[in-house]
Amino acid sequence: MAKLWLNEDNSHYFMTRAERAADPREIRDFIMQYKGSNVERFFLCANCQKTNFPTEAGDIIFKDVTEEQLDKNDRPLFTNWCHAVRNITDKEIDIYSIWIELLREIGISPWMSMRMNDVHNAQDTADLIHNSFYKNNLNYRRAMHRDEKWEDRQLNYLIKDVQDYHFALLTEYFEKYDFDGIELDWMRFGNHFSVGYEDTGREVLNQFMKNTKDLSLKFEKIRGHKIEIAARVPVKPETAYDMGMDGVGWALAGYVDCLIPSPFWHTSQEDIPVERWKRQVLGTECKIAPCIEICLRQYAFPKCKNKFQLNSIETMRGPAVSFIDRGADAIYLFNYMDEQRFAYENSSYNDIISEIGNYELMQKSTKRYVLTFNDRRPEGTLSDERLPFSLEKGVFAGFRLHTGNLQEKNQRLALLSFKGKGKIDPAQISIYVNSVKCGFKGEYDSGNPKPVDTLYAWEIALSAYKDGYQVIEAVADVDGYTIDWVEILIC
Repeated sequence: MAKLWLNEDNSHYFMTRAERAADPREIRDFIMQYKGSNVERFFLCANCQKTNFPTEAGDIIFKDVTEEQLDKNDRPLFTNWCHAVRNITDKEIDIYSIWIELLREIGISPWMSMRMNDVHNAQDTADLIHNSFYKNNLNYRRAMHRDEKWEDRQLNYLIKDVQDYHFALLTEYFEKYDFDGIELDWMRFGNHFSVGYEDTGREVLNQFMKNTKDLSLKFEKIRGHKIEIAARVPVKPETAYDMGMDGVGWALAGYVDCLIPSPFWHTSQEDIPVERWKRQVLGTECKIAPCIEICLRQYAFPKCKNKFQLNSIETMRGPAVSFIDRGADAIYLFNYMDEQRFAYENSSYNDIISEIGNYELMQKSTKRYVLTFNDRRPEGTLSDERLPFSLEKGVFAGFRLHTGNLQEKNQRLALLSFKGKGKIDPAQISIYVNSVKCGFKGEYDSGNPKPVDTLYAWEIALSAYKDGYQVIEAVADVDGYTIDWVEILIC
């Protein structure tokens, strides 16, 4: 059974608790809800650009935020966040140290997570969430020749001041907290260098990771125990390498103890090649823990009409089972936190933290495998989005989904929707899985998440099903069909 690694982000607790965030019972209850769950490691993130703790290296979240701005309350969640952290700070509560000890008390390994290049709300460089280093050094942005998206406003790690700033903050983490390990979150937001300089940047991050390892060795002597290092990197080894985040190289050099292949945010990624990561770090003790994001989109918005579509426990079970069959050491969840009532429509939060990663339990329940895409890729390369896909009359179109090892005695359905089609003529569409024709079953309601248009089901013959990848092929007798959703459901 794989265990669960869970990330608690930098703002969630403070936004959802507001004034009661400093209450000792609330602080304790927040951690104690995970007692007896499947959570093995708990990653406490304490920064975006600003921190939630007093800092000499940067700015605490409420710095340069006036009472007038808070009283205005035009951003209630940010107001909650500032009030909560200031209240905790004024009362001299070291909330992360308390949480670390509570996690150890209930048998969960406490980790910290540092975001390495966060640019939330970057469309407004004067936003209150930005720190003074960022605001005072707008010429340190990675893309000075264009300004098209948030990632263009990330800081450029080719600049030594940027490296030094982040390493000073990282050092504060080590100085302040006695954790079992620290995660360097390179996927917030994932682009760290001037366009075209990813190869040069790779060497910069290699040195940064070496320095981080040296820092951990120093503090191992101070703390009297091993301090592990994790890194969140893109979903594929070659993608990570080409973007300057050489996770495999870091593992081989002994700089990291675990790698967390992760999408950015636009969508969860069903197809993370865990076995490729495992093969490339063979000979090391580096663990591989693929990440399941909370969002699930079949392609990027604004094309995607389901702008804020989220995973359900069924669409989490599918990739989690697949990842374990591919060799995952753990399943990592990002953006799965309590009191997010918008998110857990199809199952309770407790079900997620208790079941995901429990292989035998997941196998007993419905699993969904949805075709998505890789939402972080090297500059100058094409997106691997397969949808929406317009069928040409008589031409086969193939789509590949990894579903893990063969499961006997389960119904298997191929689910597809067609853009703008409220009704289809099944005589005009044929669906094959692994070269075997499927039988049309009619309209199907999968529950959320689901496409805008009607979902249709085809039954997959038992003779067609095998371990690993399943290839779904569609062919139409007429023009005019555009595939908008592709999924395999096992129930």
